Amino acid sequence: MRLPNVLIERTCLHLLSRLLAAVVVLLVLLTGPGTLLAADAEHGHGGGEEGPLSFSLDLAVWSLVVFVLLLVVLGKLAWQPMLEGLRRREETIRRALQEAEQARAEAQRIRDQLQQEMQRANEKVREILDEARRDAERTAEEIRARGLAEVQAERERLLRELARARDQALQELWQSAVRLAVLVSEKAIRRSLSEEDHRRLLDEALAELRQHGEAYEREHMALVGNYQP
Repeated sequence: MRLPNVLIERTCLHLLSRLLAAVVVLLVLLTGPGTLLAADAEHGHGGGEEGPLSFSLDLAVWSLVVFVLLLVVLGKLAWQPMLEGLRRREETIRRALQEAEQARAEAQRIRDQLQQEMQRANEKVREILDEARRDAERTAEEIRARGLAEVQAERERLLRELARARDQALQELWQSAVRLAVLVSEKAIRRSLSEEDHRRLLDEALAELRQHGEAYEREHMALVGNYQP
């Protein structure tokens, strides 16, 4: 913030040096010719009367007074407005620098805020992705567990059906054997059996048992063939 003050100081020094140079030139113009001419006349005429352009103290004093008055007038009419203009320019430059500094600080604040928001957004996206991955893993585990449970339940159901079919077949075989025994007993009571009758009754019992065994085997194979875990 020292730059405007330095510029004003340099400008004032420059103007002051120019004014001093103008004063020196004016004094030389007022006093120089008269002194030189007086010296020439003194050498030429041997110390006669002074010429009209000879040095005069009164003239120098009045010239200095006029110059001071000129400086005062210029100070009122030109110097003060010029200083006021320089001050206004300094104030304008200072305000511009302050506004630029404020704008830079605001831009830095906005950039920091945007960076923080982007960081929070990245963290939020990362959390969402992690949660989605955990949900997917949990869902896959549930599906896998449910699938295993369903397979196990289907296997147990099939085993129960097989056991039930086996028990039913054994019961039917037992009932058939009982009926066959009753039938044989009834036939044995009615008459005495010959060797041929024994063979024929045995063949009939074996045939009936074979039929029940084949039916049980077909049912068992059908149940196993329909089982798809």
